[in-house]
This record gives sequence, C-alpha cells and structure tokens, in this order.
Amino acid sequence: MDQVFAVAWQYVVGLLPPEELPMEAAKLLAVGLDSPALRDLAGCSRREDTVEIEGLFRQAVGELGAAIPDEETAERCLLHHLAGQLAAGTKTPGEVAARVWQGATLTAAQTGPERAFLLAVGDEYHVDFISVKHPDAFQAWETALRSAAERLSRTTSAEVGALNERSRSTSG
Repeated sequence: MDQVFAVAWQYVVGLLPPEELPMEAAKLLAVGLDSPALRDLAGCSRREDTVEIEGLFRQAVGELGAAIPDEETAERCLLHHLAGQLAAGTKTPGEVAARVWQGATLTAAQTGPERAFLLAVGDEYHVDFISVKHPDAFQAWETALRSAAERLSRTTSAEVGALNERSRSTSG
C-alpha cells in the first residue's frame, strides 16, 4: 500500500490526529520520500497550530503525487485495516467491533466481503446482551467475525490499491 495514502486515510478516519502528522512526515522522509512541505511538516512541533499542520500535510500529500481520500474511501480502508488486524491476531473481536461502533458512519462498505464484515460486527447492544446472557452465542459471534475478517483481509491489497487509484483520479 502506498505509504502516503496510508497516512492520509488514517488521518481522515481519525486514527492519526493532526498533532501526530509531523512524526508521520519524518517517517516518510526516513523511507526516502521528500518534498518541501513534507520537510516543513516534519520540522513542526506537536504543539504547533493544528490548522498550520493540516495545511502542510495537505500540501505535502499533493507534492508527493498522492491525494487525501474522501471519507467513504478512508472508511473502506479502515474496514480492510481492522479486518487485517483481527485476522493477524493483533486485535480482538471486541476491539475491532468497538472501533467499528465508534465510527457510526461506517456505511461505505461496497463489496460483498466489506458488507459481510460489517454484518458480522453487528450491533453493540446485541453483542453486549449475548456476551452476558448467552456465552455460546457470543463465542459464535466471535468466530463469525474472525471468519469475515479473514475473507476481507484476503482482498485487502488489491482493493486498497484500487481505492488509492480512485482517490488520485477524483482529486486531480
């Protein structure tokens, strides 16, 4: 996945707050990417004005030939990211579901595996109820969510690459 695009979609969905963008800029410089705005951004302090940081970030993304994705595209990337984390075992079903529930606007699912993943996450109130009253049903939910995550994570590289291309073509 394109590193600039990865930072951009994470910024759009709130995984990267503006005060962390200077460090992300420094990481991009460290892997060999370079632009005037990226260098300026990397030199900013976390305490700099948020508007200035965000402006430099937007400028750097453009200078690097990338685009900041729209919210729908970024949310689809988040779905793929969460599925990958669950499939890899770095997040639990509860942690992944909590992140999905936190972003109530995660309605961007367009592919079958994306929709299946969201359906498997389900509604928070239902999962809270079954976790206490029906532990077997809760275990079945976890299993179904892991399975949906594995299916979605198998499509991730190609799909996120296509989202990156779509983002570039709609911004230019």
